[in-house]
Amino acid sequence: MKKIKLIALLLVSMVLLSAKSSDAQNTTFKLSDYKNPNYLYQSLDLNFGFYNRIDSYNHSGYSKSSTSSFDLNSQAGAVYRRYVNSQNAQGDLRISFNGSIGTRKGNSNYSSDTYKVENNTKSSGHSESIDIVGLHRFYNQKQNFIEVNGRLLVSDQGNSYTAKYFSSDTATISDETKRKDFDNTISGSFLVGKGRIEQVQDARMALYLLDDLTVLNRENRPVSDEDVNNLAQLITKLKYRRFFDDRLRKIAEITAIDSFMQKKGIVNTADAAYFTSLNDNWEYANNPIRGNGHRLYTGLEASFGYNYQNVFLENKIPDDRIRETTSKDKIAVLNMVLGYLFEKPTSRRSQNFANIKGSIGIYQHFINSVNRIDPNPVIETNSYSEKVPTVNLSGDYGFGYYPNSRTWLTFRWWLDSGWDKVMEGETKGEKKDLQNIFYTNTGPQLQAYYYLSAKLRLSFSFNGQFSFGNYKYTSEIHQGTLDKETTKSWSQTVNAALTYSLF
Repeated sequence: MKKIKLIALLLVSMVLLSAKSSDAQNTTFKLSDYKNPNYLYQSLDLNFGFYNRIDSYNHSGYSKSSTSSFDLNSQAGAVYRRYVNSQNAQGDLRISFNGSIGTRKGNSNYSSDTYKVENNTKSSGHSESIDIVGLHRFYNQKQNFIEVNGRLLVSDQGNSYTAKYFSSDTATISDETKRKDFDNTISGSFLVGKGRIEQVQDARMALYLLDDLTVLNRENRPVSDEDVNNLAQLITKLKYRRFFDDRLRKIAEITAIDSFMQKKGIVNTADAAYFTSLNDNWEYANNPIRGNGHRLYTGLEASFGYNYQNVFLENKIPDDRIRETTSKDKIAVLNMVLGYLFEKPTSRRSQNFANIKGSIGIYQHFINSVNRIDPNPVIETNSYSEKVPTVNLSGDYGFGYYPNSRTWLTFRWWLDSGWDKVMEGETKGEKKDLQNIFYTNTGPQLQAYYYLSAKLRLSFSFNGQFSFGNYKYTSEIHQGTLDKETTKSWSQTVNAALTYSLF
């Protein structure tokens, strides 16, 4: 533990020492004053993949053995993204599709003077999925909003597997398995609230660009808050402009920034040092994301999930028997929620953030399972569980420190706590009290990235979690058994990495 604290203290000290007093002193512009311009951005990415593998192994001696396998897979996908920002709306839409098919063949042989075994396997499969995530907020002039968001995730998988085992040229085992999986999850929220949070890292980049002009002695005149805001809005518009060629994109972006500087009379000399500074900041000074504003909301959240799974196994040799299992899961959740989010750049280098959300609702889970083993009778079982009410409180509070464009540190303390009244039975009508559960999970998280040089970088993260659970059984329990249980646990992870780039 002492070593962990020493490492954390050392890293924090290095981050603090890395801060340089290079902020331009000729403007009073605050990041919280920046307002994003209107923009609409769309992109479509296509991806294709191919995988092939061939393995072969041979052994000879007292006995002989050999194995071989052949794998062939292909996949394809597409991702569509759409972002919209205006005075009256904020929207985000992402649609992704992925599909793949594959096959595999394997063979193994073993032989000796008295024994011979051969194993042949063959499998094939396919998978498809579509994931649609969308959010849209409608604002009025007083920053009151209505939010509609949702997600639809559908996936389908199918696999078949055949195996044949030969012993001394006679088939001793032969079976075939087919499996189907179908998952469907749909969730959504209808919220009303007040407030707005916008990203302001583009304003920070504008300040980096202008700060470097002062450092390089290329500043022609003092810049005003209006200059900073106009430059930041230009940066935002350039980021959301579509290009089909990255090289042409880079030329157009740097040209647009230079034209702004020249037209406004901000730069006095457009030389190599000036353009190198523009390029360096454009590449590296746009992260991490920083937000400003607050949002208070309330409303309803709902989700429904359905899972279907079927496994069909046919034993042909040595016995002709069929084994089939089919299961169906249904999960439904409905919650009333109340939440608050807060993002505030307290200065150019520091950031505060907070998030709290409470919910109360109902959770239902139904499972139906059918098992068939010929020639035995079919066995069907049902299971129902319910949490009414289910209460949850979650949130976090933290801060970020960003001394320069390449070094940062964030710390947050998070909490997830709740109370559930659990009932179970074969059906909803037969449900009975089972237990009351109270749980709390909480802990700190620290992340830091320290830029020593272009070739040397240090990253560090610490995650801690304390968990507490109290279980009180409300159903009938066996005599001598406690009706309460309490659990406590602590876990932590530390990651530190030093990266050195040779070239």
